[in-house]
Amino acid sequence: MKQVFFICLLLISFWGEAQQVVLGEINQLITTKEYAHAEKLLVENLKTFTSKELKNKLGEVYALQEKWDDAVTIYKELTEEYPKEAEYHFRYGGVLVKKAQYSNKFRALMLLGKIKSSFIKASQLDKNHIATRWALVEMYVSLPGIVGGSKTKAYYHANELRKVSAMDGYLTLGYVYEYDNAPEKAKESYIRALGYLDDLKEIERNQLNYQIGKVCGDYGLQLEKGIVHMQQYIDDFLVIDGVPLEWAYYRMARLHRKSKNKQLADKWIRKALQNRPQFKRALKEQQLIKTL
Repeated sequence: MKQVFFICLLLISFWGEAQQVVLGEINQLITTKEYAHAEKLLVENLKTFTSKELKNKLGEVYALQEKWDDAVTIYKELTEEYPKEAEYHFRYGGVLVKKAQYSNKFRALMLLGKIKSSFIKASQLDKNHIATRWALVEMYVSLPGIVGGSKTKAYYHANELRKVSAMDGYLTLGYVYEYDNAPEKAKESYIRALGYLDDLKEIERNQLNYQIGKVCGDYGLQLEKGIVHMQQYIDDFLVIDGVPLEWAYYRMARLHRKSKNKQLADKWIRKALQNRPQFKRALKEQQLIKTL
């Protein structure tokens, strides 16, 4: 009996080490953007190993290739297999959002209930899940009231987020105030958010780099730091980060214009328009840059 137990321990140890090797290889392939290779390797390994880590990584790789239907299938399965894991509910909601963006209006409306319930479930399972609170704030702010939008609920989740991360909380509060036509309160919240910049040791979510750069550019606050964070967003950009690169280029142009650097502002606005020639905000920004 002891011998069987020992053999089981050895097998578990071997499986764990093998999985870590595979995950390390997958992460390297993601870094070099060899997504198709990573997908193939994950699919092959999942035939041998049953692993939530590998399955989660496969969902991520599908999302990086914008294979939204495949990503939805994976994360739906993970929420069913591990119903108490907040991260999987959040990711399921996230890929449903992307699927909705690429669907017709009727189909997108049909997905709305699943999106909302996924984010709400994630927030209930983990009250400290920062990305989920952000998602809920953005959802309640952007949706019309008739299909579930609510500034009251957006304020609630922004204030809940402030208890977990003061910087994220004040950024989301400023975001809601903007939509609520309260520009002075928005600016006040953003200033308070930027007051925590020096306390940041590491940024785990690339979206935060974008938000910091956006606020600095929009309000002319700490422009040099705004440029650093927006550049970091661009350098680390993945499609799952949400905001397309042309928007980041536009924000960089705006930051440099407010820093009175016409040459760099012109460089970035050209990049934005190369990605999206009829980008109205970028075209307007280009005219402002010409006046420097």
